[in-house]
Amino acid sequence: MTPEDQWHINSVKDNYHTLNLSFEQAEQIYKFEEDNRNYSEKYHFSTWEESDYELSTFRKILHPEQFTIFEQSVKETIENYQQSLIEQDEKNLKEIECNKEIIKYYEEQFLPEFFKDPVLYGFQWFWTDRTKIDFLKAEYKNFLTDLKKRILTDHFRHSRTFAPNEFEVALLRHNVLYLWPDYYSFEEQMDEPTKAIAAYLKEKLSYFLEKYDELITSKLQALEIFQKEIFDKYHKDDLGGWHTTIERKTKPEEEGEYRGMCLLLLNREKYGC
Repeated sequence: MTPEDQWHINSVKDNYHTLNLSFEQAEQIYKFEEDNRNYSEKYHFSTWEESDYELSTFRKILHPEQFTIFEQSVKETIENYQQSLIEQDEKNLKEIECNKEIIKYYEEQFLPEFFKDPVLYGFQWFWTDRTKIDFLKAEYKNFLTDLKKRILTDHFRHSRTFAPNEFEVALLRHNVLYLWPDYYSFEEQMDEPTKAIAAYLKEKLSYFLEKYDELITSKLQALEIFQKEIFDKYHKDDLGGWHTTIERKTKPEEEGEYRGMCLLLLNREKYGC
C-alpha cells in the first residue's frame, strides 16, 4: 500500500467519523468509492438507485450498529433530495403555460396555413413515391412512440412522482413533435433502410425546393416571430436564456432540406396524438 492510498483511507475514516470505522472497513469503502467514480456515457444511476447500491454495499462492510447509523443518514439525504425536487418543480408551472400556448399556436394559426395549401401539403406531384413517403411517416410515428417511452421511463426513474409539473412539460414538448415534425432528431435515430428511403426522398425533394423554398421560408417567418414573442413573454428575464429551436451549424441547402423534410412528414391527423 502506498502512502497516498493510506492517506485516502484515513480520509475515509474522517469522512465517516460517526461510524467509527476500522482501517479495514475504511479500505473497503475507499475501493468502493474509487470504483464508483468511474464514468460511463451509457450507464448511470438515478439518485435512488445510487442510494440502493450504497446501502447494499455498506451492509456487507459495516457492523449492524454502524449500518443503522449509515442507513438513517442515507434516508435523510434522500428526503432532502425529494423535497428539493418538489420545490424546484414549482418553477415549471410557467413552462406548462408556455408550452400550452405554443401548441395552441401550431394548431390554430400556424399549421392551418399549410394544410389549406395544396402545393405545400401533400406534395401531390410526389404521387409515384407515395409508398416511400408513407413508410417514412410510419417510421417517424415509431420514433415518436419510442421517444415518449424514453420520456416516461427517464422521468419516473429520476424524479418519480415528486415533479409532476416537469413531467407535464416534457409531454407537452413531445406533443409539439406530432404537430410539426422534427426531422433532425428523427434522422439521428434512423436505421439504415430508413436512411436510404430518406436520402431518396431528399433527392426528389431538391427539385421541389428550387421552386418553392422561398414560399416555405416566408411561411416559417411567422413561426420565428411567434417564437420571439413567446420567449419575451415567458423567458426574457430568465438567467441562461431559452429558445424554442435547436441551433445547428448547417449550410443553406441543408436548412432547405430540413424544411422540406419536415413538411413532407407533416400529418393532418397529428400522428394520432
